[in-house]
Amino acid sequence: MRPLKLYARRLKRRLWPLPKKADGKIRLHLGCGLDYWPGYVNVDLSPSADCDLHLDFTKVGQLYPEGSVAEVAMIHSLSYLALWQARDLLADVYHLLQPNGKLVIELPDLGKCIQRVLETEGDLESYLEGVRGLYAFDLQQIKRREKYIPYAFGWSSWHLKRELEQIGFREVILSDPLTHGKRNWRDTRFEVIK
Repeated sequence: MRPLKLYARRLKRRLWPLPKKADGKIRLHLGCGLDYWPGYVNVDLSPSADCDLHLDFTKVGQLYPEGSVAEVAMIHSLSYLALWQARDLLADVYHLLQPNGKLVIELPDLGKCIQRVLETEGDLESYLEGVRGLYAFDLQQIKRREKYIPYAFGWSSWHLKRELEQIGFREVILSDPLTHGKRNWRDTRFEVIK
């Protein structure tokens, strides 16, 4: 998006109330980066993010009352948290969600990434793609020698499913990813119901 258009959209959103779907339900997109979702409250700490709230998304539990949120989406953002931070945030999300509320998580699956790394010996491009899923870098960042923020923790599907069930979520469905190039070999999508 061109910087002027992005600035105008941000300014307009600051002048109007936070967005909700037509049905009036609150939906949160945590760690949105530049991927702005209309109808969601887009939350990110980065000053360059295209969001409604510039906020550390682990603090979102302080903004909304218990049982007030219909949906929370975290697309490639949970892995930036240390394990203890992620556990605390997932517990907060559980309390924020309404009964039958939905949590959507997409992230690189540690097991899939390791499998890719082990299967690609000698194929540098495929190897780096597997490693990239573990550390969250872009190959162009490496080429340009840019610093980047690596993931703080890696999640295997079975581990995240166990954590979610221990918190109290009643239904955890794993499927193929719908974002980030739909990399089935690397990512997993969780649709979780309270």
